[in-house]
Order: sequence, then structure tokens, then C-alpha cells
Amino acid sequence: MQVARMLLKWLWRIEATVCVLTFSLTALALMSDVIGRELFGNGIFGAQRFAVWTTAIAGLLGFALVTAERGHLRPQFADGWLPRALDPYMDRVGDVVSAAICLFLGYFAWNFVMSSMQLGERGMAIPIQVWPIQLVLPWMFVSSALRHIAFATWPALRPEPKEETL
Repeated sequence: MQVARMLLKWLWRIEATVCVLTFSLTALALMSDVIGRELFGNGIFGAQRFAVWTTAIAGLLGFALVTAERGHLRPQFADGWLPRALDPYMDRVGDVVSAAICLFLGYFAWNFVMSSMQLGERGMAIPIQVWPIQLVLPWMFVSSALRHIAFATWPALRPEPKEETL
């Protein structure tokens, strides 16, 4: 369990670092584009498309980070249907089902990325291959599945759910 805890912590650190870097690159690209327009009359070619891609990467990695923190919103209408004593078992069932869903979606995301790679798809504004950027799709699903598997296997690793406030 200690090895799993350490691996999950490192996974979180890597994903959070990439998230911060991509959001920072988004801000830098957009600020540079605006400054270029205001000072020189021209923006930076491809800056807006680059910002869309970096924002997408950060946002998709956010899925895995929220899974790590157990922060997803969930429907609560059925919370009282079963006795509270079954909650730990239902949490495990939920983690197993969530892991299966994430692995299923990760499989299709991988196929999507491989299809883009085989077709040689390129971006519209910046003509680069898009499959390396799309790799975040299977990553986020597989990463989340690994977390759910760890939570189901070692419930002590599962963080307390976040309080939902409106």
C-alpha cells in the first residue's frame, strides 16, 4: 500500500505540474498575442490555437486530478436507499465500476489517437500533427482508472470526499 501511495502522489505531482505549465503557456501565448496586436498591429501567428490546445491539455488533466482528490460531483438522490453500514462496500463497488468505465473510455481514446496518427491529421491554424496533443485523452482515463483501482484495493488511500457547496 505504501508503494501505491507513493506512486499516486508522484502521478499527482506530474499531472499537476503539467497542468500548471500548460495554463502558464496559455496565459503567456494570449498575453503575447494581445501585446503584439496593441504594440505592433499584429498578433502572434497561431497563438490563439496554441492557447486552445494548452487549455485543453490542462482541462483534460484536471479530470485525473479531480479523481485523485475525489472531487467529482455526484448525484446524491440515492444516498439514503441503503444502510450507512454498506457505504464502504458501495464506495469500493463505485471505484471498480468507475475504473471499468475509465478503462473502456481509455481504450476508445487510444484508438482515436492511433487513428489520428495513422491518418496524419494536422491542426488547421498550426499545421502540426495533433496526435501527440490528443495523447492526453487516453492518459486521463487510464490515470483515473489506476486511481480507482488503488482506491478499491486499498480504501485507506481514498481521500475524503470534497464538500459540495453552492
